[in-house]
Amino acid sequence: QRLRAMAEEGEGSEAPPPPKQGVFVFPNGARYDGQYDEVPLEPPAEGAPPPAEGEEVPKKKMRHGVGVYKHDGNEYEGEFVSDKMQGKGLFKFMGGDVYDGEWVDSKFHGQGKYQWKSGAYYIGAWEDNRMHGDGIFVDATQREWKGKFYNGQGPGLHTLPVGEEPSQESAAE
Repeated sequence: QRLRAMAEEGEGSEAPPPPKQGVFVFPNGARYDGQYDEVPLEPPAEGAPPPAEGEEVPKKKMRHGVGVYKHDGNEYEGEFVSDKMQGKGLFKFMGGDVYDGEWVDSKFHGQGKYQWKSGAYYIGAWEDNRMHGDGIFVDATQREWKGKFYNGQGPGLHTLPVGEEPSQESAAE
């Protein structure tokens, strides 16, 4: 259902042709099940003649659209653009940690929640795979800190009163 909802969000009156759907198994054992696109392996050289009629141009398949990628016990369910995790997605790490949020260039970037297996979590802004910007961190004992994070660090954080519920909205204040 999550995948269907993500795919339907992008539908409009002038929608492009429906995306291709498929399952890929990579040499390293990874598996992708979802939407993809095909692009020429190499762009034609400037001034090169067009391919002869009926000649097949070699193409590369890449993850593009919504899909599920699994590898070594890790799983990503979400959006891809040009073979990279991009947009919204949920990543489950084999160790039990989970990230649910926005992605840019296969990195946590934008708003998201990272939940550690220990029960600790962070809700807030991410940049280049690091907590960066306004956010709330709750440790495994449920002690809460709110403030600005810089490159994964939280100088000047203050503890929230016990019982105050952190939320995505309050993290962005």
